Amino acid sequence: MNETLIVQPASCKDCHKCLRECPVAAIGFKDNQAFIIEEKCIYCGNCIKTCPQGAKSALFEEDKLEAFLESDSYLIASLAPSFAAAFPEVAPGQIIKALKLIGFDYIAETAEAAARVVKEFTKRRSKMDSSLITSCCPAVVNLIEKHYPELLPQLAPVLSPMMLQSSELKNKFDRARVVFIGPCLAKIEESKNEKRRNYRPDIVINFEHLRMLLEKKGVVISELDLAEVDLSASELTADYALSGGAVKAADLLQADPGCGNKALHLSGLDNIINFLEDFKKDKDKIKVELVELLACSGGCINGPAINNELSIPLKELEVHNYLSAKKRTNVKKEKLNNEISIRRKHQNKKMNLPKVPEAEIRKILASIAKENKEDEKDCGGCGYSSCREKAAAVYYGFAEKKMCIPYMKARAESLSQIIVESSHNAIIVVNDQMDIQKFNPVAKELFTQKSRKIEGMKLDKFIDSSNFKKAWNLNQRFIHQKCSYKNKSIIVDQTIFALKEHRVIVGILTDISEQEKQREKMQKMKEVAVEKTNAVVNKQMQIVQEIAGLLGETTVETKAALTELADLLQTGDDRWN
Repeated sequence: MNETLIVQPASCKDCHKCLRECPVAAIGFKDNQAFIIEEKCIYCGNCIKTCPQGAKSALFEEDKLEAFLESDSYLIASLAPSFAAAFPEVAPGQIIKALKLIGFDYIAETAEAAARVVKEFTKRRSKMDSSLITSCCPAVVNLIEKHYPELLPQLAPVLSPMMLQSSELKNKFDRARVVFIGPCLAKIEESKNEKRRNYRPDIVINFEHLRMLLEKKGVVISELDLAEVDLSASELTADYALSGGAVKAADLLQADPGCGNKALHLSGLDNIINFLEDFKKDKDKIKVELVELLACSGGCINGPAINNELSIPLKELEVHNYLSAKKRTNVKKEKLNNEISIRRKHQNKKMNLPKVPEAEIRKILASIAKENKEDEKDCGGCGYSSCREKAAAVYYGFAEKKMCIPYMKARAESLSQIIVESSHNAIIVVNDQMDIQKFNPVAKELFTQKSRKIEGMKLDKFIDSSNFKKAWNLNQRFIHQKCSYKNKSIIVDQTIFALKEHRVIVGILTDISEQEKQREKMQKMKEVAVEKTNAVVNKQMQIVQEIAGLLGETTVETKAALTELADLLQTGDDRWN
């Protein structure tokens, strides 16, 4: 299993934003958790940048890197040319100094190898009848291999600068360990997939990993002196990370400032996918020598591991400022003279899925209340471009039915409606203007015998709205408040509260009129009991002065009165219960 892109299940909140942002729908959902469909994923890193929970991250082999730093290996950093845009708060020379400080023996600019890559592009394009697509961006290579394999003949069979330079450095230095440092997620995957050990970096980390490593080691970059790289890129390829960098290096931009029919350069996956769709339909229509494709808008300076708020033009300016400073300091330009095979082979990696039977599509759509074509809203809320595409994803096990937002909303509203309508309590919902929004059957039976439509009418037409207004104005909950309506003929136990975010007030009223009648009856019974008791006492007071012969009769009377009182109280208690 490829662990280039890591998903933390505990952090995933099932919001589907990553799927909506994924240009190739390479994210699936199961049990409310996202997972990566590796056969479709191009490792562009969009999901890392857009996940609001930070549930996705790039592989960071920190322990392995620490072991290299502590070993006696000759540790080399291959530094991507976009690093100046990743750390705008410090000078580029301070980043180079920081790398030296933590244990790197040699710093090479990856763009130095781009000169030989571009030279190979020039050779290849001269032998082709149709356009040659550059192979420097691993996300684009993945896109073509996995989703547009019919365009593989147009994809340059040439190593990326990272892979070529890693091979050259390992060939030049004994005990060399190469660490590529760049802005890219796909570079990690590119390295992992290369079977030839001498053709790949030993570790690939991104700029955020480097930032974390330096912070962990207590390195304050802004306090460091400046240092220079050991292997510098030529002026021609130094800005290779920018959109149009390969076209410029191939001397096509210089020969024709508008590119004309010489070359095209595109950045951003939406633009690239649209172009590939056109190219696939009619290759002969696009008559240019070279097509440079970079997955990130603006080029590598806007990669997923460049986390700052600078605009693309300002990021470009950071790179140009670094290049200008290098010119002024006359950085030495060492050359790698090794003859390394620059060729690579591309493969058809397209995921072959069986066609979903139309009956299954209809069955899945029907299960989420999409019986007819007009029910298919194609809203895109689930992350798929159409309801049918989402139904196919459900069939393949990539999606869940409940990802359909309109369906779940309707289902929630239906469930809420059932609860309100079947409640034994009167439920009244009004807006802040006291217009009735909901008046359930119990409320209608309690406060009006008419079957007319009540929603939209003023609450005061049926009951006093003062308690509802008070709950709204004070934003307070009134819980189990006893109140009477209809000239005290209806007594309720009511709970009233405001939902400010929805601008409504909800009242839940329980009819306790019968209980109150019973309570009043009991009270009267007790009052009668008290009267009888007082009568007995008074009688006793009168007869205490009579003769002893009458005392026995009086005792009998007292006993009868008290027995009657006990029976009366017992009858009252039984009827109350």
